[in-house]
Amino acid sequence: MRELLDRRVLLVTGKGGVGKTTVATSLALEAARRGQRVLLVETAGSNQVPGLFGHGPASYEAQRVAEDLYTLSVTPEKAIEDYIVQQIKVRALFKMVFRNRVMGPFVDGVPGLHDLVQLGKVFDLERETSFGRNIWDLIVVDAPATGHGLTMLDAPRSMMELTVAGPFHENAKLVHELFVDGDKTALILVALPEEMPVNETLDLYERLGAYRPQVRACVLNELHPAPFTALDRWDEARAALSRPELSEALACTDRAVLRARRQEQARRRLSQLPCPLLELPFLYDRRLGERQLGRLGRTLGAS
Repeated sequence: MRELLDRRVLLVTGKGGVGKTTVATSLALEAARRGQRVLLVETAGSNQVPGLFGHGPASYEAQRVAEDLYTLSVTPEKAIEDYIVQQIKVRALFKMVFRNRVMGPFVDGVPGLHDLVQLGKVFDLERETSFGRNIWDLIVVDAPATGHGLTMLDAPRSMMELTVAGPFHENAKLVHELFVDGDKTALILVALPEEMPVNETLDLYERLGAYRPQVRACVLNELHPAPFTALDRWDEARAALSRPELSEALACTDRAVLRARRQEQARRRLSQLPCPLLELPFLYDRRLGERQLGRLGRTLGAS
């Protein structure tokens, strides 16, 4: 865990519905508990984190949700405005020139721009300083789900190839260099112990290309406790217990054993990845809040 938290940026991604936001928030909360000043960034306008802590919607500005933990939500539109204002220095000029019926659709139509400027916002946040030191000790990015996440990661390189030279090229190069720097950036993949999420996680790793060395952990989320340790002996034991009065109990145990076997298969397959496999338990209380997220964070911290 310490190796992860020594990075400047953690990007968390995985198939939609695997608990990516839960893992990102738990990691951020654990880092904050250990004394780091942490910023949790939601992308593509996602706005789930503040509600987990009982706060109103996030904005484009950092909002404190717990001790040493802040969050903000990045939208492509605000990130584009930020980037262009950095170049031309006058926000009113941006609105006059770039937010009209002629230039607006043109700016929105530049290939990969929406994804690039969101990573660019993270790049700017990583460099932010106050009195000579970084404002944020750690930035955790709740990245988009698998397909969009890959496109976003590839956006700086695509923009460099598209522009060849000039300010867009140079800025894209700086962003690219941050996210391929293994000393500063780590990728965390999230999966559930089910066939499709495991398949997609392994496929995502293969498709990451130059970003593969940045994969520093895979989190297997929502694991149930096994009903007993000797799963391979259940079929034999079940035959000996096959009586009508036990049928309901046997059916429940069958389901638990099948689930446990699937979990073991998921563990074996994900263990092929050249990174630590971290595990999180299934929480029967689905109303996630700071207490439950803190528990998950401590579990990750102890892994």
